[in-house]
Amino acid sequence: MNTPPPTSTYRILDIRSPVTEDIKLPAHQDYPGTTKENEDHTKNPPTPPSSTDQSLDAFNGDDLVDTILESLDKQEGNKSIPTFVLYDKRGLQLFDEITHLDDYYLTNAEMEILKERADQLAARLHDGSVIIELGAGSLRKTSLILDAIERQKLKVTYYALDLDQQELERSLGSLGDFTHVRLMGLLGTYDQGIPWLNQQFASADPPTHKMILWLGSSIGNQNRRESAMFLHRLQQMCLQPGDFLLIGFDKRKDPVKIKTAYDDSLGTTREFIMNGLDHVNVILGQAVFDRSKFDYDSRYQSDLGRHVAHYRACENMVLTYQRRAGDQLRIPLHKDELIHVEYSYKYSDEEITHMLNAAQLDKAEDWANGKTPYQLVLAECRSFKFDCDKPGTLETLYPTRTQERTEQDASCVACMADYTEAYHQEQQMENEGGSVSLSHVVGTKHWPEYIPSLHEWQQLWRSWDTVTTTMIDHATMLFERPISLRHPFIFYLGHIPVFLDMLLTRNNVDGAGYTEPENFVNIFERGIDPDMDDPSRCNPHSVVPTNDEDWPSVESIKLYQQKVRNRLQRLLFEWEAEDYSASVQQQRKRAARIVWMCFEHEAMHLETLIYMLLQSPNVHPPAGVALVPWKMAVTSKRYNAHDDRPRTCLDPASLISVPEADTIMGHDDDEDADFTSRSEDPVEFGWDNEHPKQSVHVDAFSIQSRPVTNGEYLAFLKATDSNDWPAAWVLMEDGATIGVRTTFGFCPMDDALYWPVQTNFYQGSKYAEHHNMRLPTEAELLQFRELMNNTTNKKIPNIGFRQWHPTDVSNDQVHTLGDVWEWTATPMTRHPGYKQSKLYPGYSADFFDGKHHVVLGGSWATHPRLAERKSFRNWYQAAYPYVVAGFRCCK
Repeated sequence: MNTPPPTSTYRILDIRSPVTEDIKLPAHQDYPGTTKENEDHTKNPPTPPSSTDQSLDAFNGDDLVDTILESLDKQEGNKSIPTFVLYDKRGLQLFDEITHLDDYYLTNAEMEILKERADQLAARLHDGSVIIELGAGSLRKTSLILDAIERQKLKVTYYALDLDQQELERSLGSLGDFTHVRLMGLLGTYDQGIPWLNQQFASADPPTHKMILWLGSSIGNQNRRESAMFLHRLQQMCLQPGDFLLIGFDKRKDPVKIKTAYDDSLGTTREFIMNGLDHVNVILGQAVFDRSKFDYDSRYQSDLGRHVAHYRACENMVLTYQRRAGDQLRIPLHKDELIHVEYSYKYSDEEITHMLNAAQLDKAEDWANGKTPYQLVLAECRSFKFDCDKPGTLETLYPTRTQERTEQDASCVACMADYTEAYHQEQQMENEGGSVSLSHVVGTKHWPEYIPSLHEWQQLWRSWDTVTTTMIDHATMLFERPISLRHPFIFYLGHIPVFLDMLLTRNNVDGAGYTEPENFVNIFERGIDPDMDDPSRCNPHSVVPTNDEDWPSVESIKLYQQKVRNRLQRLLFEWEAEDYSASVQQQRKRAARIVWMCFEHEAMHLETLIYMLLQSPNVHPPAGVALVPWKMAVTSKRYNAHDDRPRTCLDPASLISVPEADTIMGHDDDEDADFTSRSEDPVEFGWDNEHPKQSVHVDAFSIQSRPVTNGEYLAFLKATDSNDWPAAWVLMEDGATIGVRTTFGFCPMDDALYWPVQTNFYQGSKYAEHHNMRLPTEAELLQFRELMNNTTNKKIPNIGFRQWHPTDVSNDQVHTLGDVWEWTATPMTRHPGYKQSKLYPGYSADFFDGKHHVVLGGSWATHPRLAERKSFRNWYQAAYPYVVAGFRCCK
């Protein structure tokens, strides 16, 4: 096969003017059959003429003049200048100089990561992928990625989006020769680039695989709310399931190091900032600013995690601007008054997670620089996203805590924006029918938090469809029973819509009758949970077909499912239109409870399907979800994994002392009061085994800071000469390696040593007894979690499919929630004040047999509405080995 000659050519497209017709880009230069004759350039955006003069490409127009004047013509302490004024031609050159300074650690830290990880990043791409870089700049870092793509011989098109034509020409021309990578420039701003990307790629069929690059900690140049809105805009307009977004995050660190980076010893940063005033004069067309009368004011606000740049007036003065109409705008400035020009936000791990939550993105992989806290996060767009830790996300986007403010900080009100006010403004926009990109986080006054919204239902349905249509092969797996104590997969496909339709009808929620075919209720009403010791003993359940051919067709089930979903959507649309939270709220409380109950029921069965699929040898990986790093290392020679972790057991977990206390279990939610209560207290629905609230005395005890790991359990089995393997373990194809079952296949034990082990109750108890400890009671585990509630050094919970298998725990962080459910020593029994549900009588009452034990928390596959509700109690038979449940020890 002939290798095409290398090329250093590039093309720049001017996207500053909207294109109303379909755009057809030329095929890749090196694709077989591509010639000059068959390339179609007729519908491309125009190529701008070569730039030879000082570039003002994105800065022309009266709108920019108005923007600058409006931001300046404000009261003292509120004046600002848009950050974009820093990036004219001279500013870009100065910034490039800054990136070469030792004091400015960000660029070197990012480059060190890319030098080591560019091959892994390139391995995520394939022939035909496109890369779009936002704010391309000099492309020093990007060249490392493109070189890795070239080494892997991938036919990829790279688009560099920038607002300066000369810089685009210089940067693209400096990249050198490529055989496989095709270079394109996009001349325009972010606001011009996003609609162009949406028009060109978002609706392509088949989808175009994309990776967007947002490097250089550019995400820090806006406040966190603005950056989250921008990320969510990218997710909504430019990304499809399977696409990636690579983001550079500068981490919170030593304030002195940060201050030095933004006020370097050579004064280059100072000149970069001051040059912005010269650029303002160019845009305004008048010498409004005399830069000799201003100084650069640099400060790091560690409580907010951000560096702030201002211009400080050196004397009293008046800025004057001569308007075209003949009148003069006069802007007074007092000595030491500040004019805000730039933010640089830094991020903690929790804040990064909250940003991705708000943007409805998930983390596929991340890489950190060991010398300087800096992180590259490879985020991915999936087919669904559950909202986790909404309070934490809201606190990141709209901080409400009282901040310590010095007199100096208080002198710039623009820097101390009232985020609480912004929060209420966004809710008001939603109430008035405006489009709010973060409404899934902010919520709306029209819709109470305790009822799952239509958005939440849609995400749940997408998750259900991902599992049932991409992980279960309908041609071969519908009648499979990987766990003999459960029905075949096809039962659950029908059970979920039947349960929803049945409860809506029986409780007259919408006045409609059963959805056709009505006989589905007879087959799919209720599943089974046989006694493991005597399977003939079982809870009341539906009678299901015994022959495969007697089941309804999967096509008829899917049609029925869609009709039931449409029924619920009509109801929710009606409630939204009538403003649910107004005077009708109390009258609809019972109907709302039914909707909530059906939502959580579906979420529970989603996890049931997951642990059943983990036992199936035929499970398919979830579509639209990136392969996890260990799977990439196993399956892709191009991935070139770098994992230097020692393959040994963790040291024993530290023991945390929990003092004697009274702990609160459950909450008050009597379903019988739905029609009578007139309380205005916040409502929190729960199942019958969560009510009522009770206080339980707990003696002092000590408990491990994290769950027991696979590595520790393996060491225990070896020490006791036992072969009592967890059901989650399997012998791999080589006949020697132990693997852990996952939705991506068997994970080698070396890669799962630090994951929480998944066992039944008895296996956990034997481990604890061997180490002279025991499993905690329900009250003890709750008290431990309450004690650790405000601990800052907590592992971010892996719940709601954040990752599609358990993840590493460590002795450096306290683990309180996620990865696995946790067994307790408490049997599932009637607690004081228990009242059996009338809406779902068999929910818990059928399982007070002394054989079921309470599990708390939630696994990686547990919906956040369940995992994050402290009163939620789950249970499994003590001997049941298949669930995603682990344990920790106490004494």
